[in-house]
Amino acid sequence: MNYATSLPEELEAFLKAQDVSLLIKGLPGTGKTILALSILKVLREPLGFYITTRVKPRNLIDDYPWVGDAIPVNHIIDASKSIFPTALVKEDARKDFGFIKYSDKPSFISELYQRLKEGGNQLVILDSIEGIQEATSQRIYVDLLDIQRELGISMIFISEYEDEKELDYLVDGVVLLKRELFNGEILRVLQINKLRGARCRKHAYLFTLNNGVFKHFEPFKLQPPKETKKFEPLPDSETHFSTGSRDLDDILGGGYEKGSTILLEMGKNVTREAYLYFIILPAVSFLSKGKVAVGTPSLGASVELIFSYFLQFVGAEELKRATILREGVTQDKSKPELAEDFFRTYEETISKVKPEGCAIAWGLDSLLNKYGNRLIHVLEEAKIDTQNKKLLTAWMIKHGTSGIDKITSMADYHFKIEEKGGVFIFHSQKPRTGVYIIEIDVSRGYPELKLLPIA
Repeated sequence: MNYATSLPEELEAFLKAQDVSLLIKGLPGTGKTILALSILKVLREPLGFYITTRVKPRNLIDDYPWVGDAIPVNHIIDASKSIFPTALVKEDARKDFGFIKYSDKPSFISELYQRLKEGGNQLVILDSIEGIQEATSQRIYVDLLDIQRELGISMIFISEYEDEKELDYLVDGVVLLKRELFNGEILRVLQINKLRGARCRKHAYLFTLNNGVFKHFEPFKLQPPKETKKFEPLPDSETHFSTGSRDLDDILGGGYEKGSTILLEMGKNVTREAYLYFIILPAVSFLSKGKVAVGTPSLGASVELIFSYFLQFVGAEELKRATILREGVTQDKSKPELAEDFFRTYEETISKVKPEGCAIAWGLDSLLNKYGNRLIHVLEEAKIDTQNKKLLTAWMIKHGTSGIDKITSMADYHFKIEEKGGVFIFHSQKPRTGVYIIEIDVSRGYPELKLLPIA
């Protein structure tokens, strides 16, 4: 999956101002170089220089081919203090990339100043400040900031530390890149420590470096399509039902195995919109293929709401094959009796569908509230029906619900959705998968569930 480069809005606005200084810091491997290069790609103006002491320019282009299209190669400058004289550098490298020749602090400052003074409004990235300091002076950043202010340019320093040091207080902005463990996987976090003169909507963003591109994630927001169109289902195979999502089909190796039961577990602060399409899209897919969808709503989701979701993306004829299981008379009946009545209603409905012809969704929080632990027996029986008739069943449940361990053991697939900073994260416990960001794409006129890997 190819990503478009994106920066947090406040960081991009800050960098578009003239004459600003920014420190990007973090431990090795946190993504500082890719962020710096992505800044040059996104801004385009002012014209940028990337001065590297850590990575040879040719290796940079080989590792990130898009850099050559985003930055003129003669603006990628090798400032490493090589033991070889410039004359010995291969001619094809010298004619493409820039070099700074220096032996000490004064020669470096002089060479850099000469390159920048006639360039007008520019953005200069120094990667890394430690590499320059090792060859020159421990406080060369003071001289570099003097150049930045005198020439009225913008300057970005990249550094390999996390704690606060003198440079943090001298620059106009500080961004820290961190890695955090989540479900055994690494989450990448961009933390805005300060952006002088800029108003920050958020101070932390999740981001990915997938395919060598920096992309940040905004809080989940569901946008309606500009023009609603009929849902176009993805094909099933002989052995699997499509999940209704290309991304999830790929993650699971072809979709859901026929006859499977899926448990969708929602963590704290997960909104209905974050998980509903894991249920809606398989159901819409079944209806669009002339099959049946049966369900019971979760707490807080009315029958009217569910039908309104369906009606946007399927026709009236398809919608007739959608059934909401309703309760019978509840007066003077115990929870076990009510559970048996509910199961009989379910059995009557399922007996009318053909093998491989029905998707079923159960809002377990609502059902457990009504029927208590007796529901576990009902679920066991329903799972057998699903297996025998090769149907598809999805159970929705909130994290921490009583009896969840027993329910988990019955499910063939166990998915979790959790919230972090307004972003919703998907990962599968059964089968084990990586961590993905949930987004809904409506560019085709109907919702498509996108799962974007964090790398």
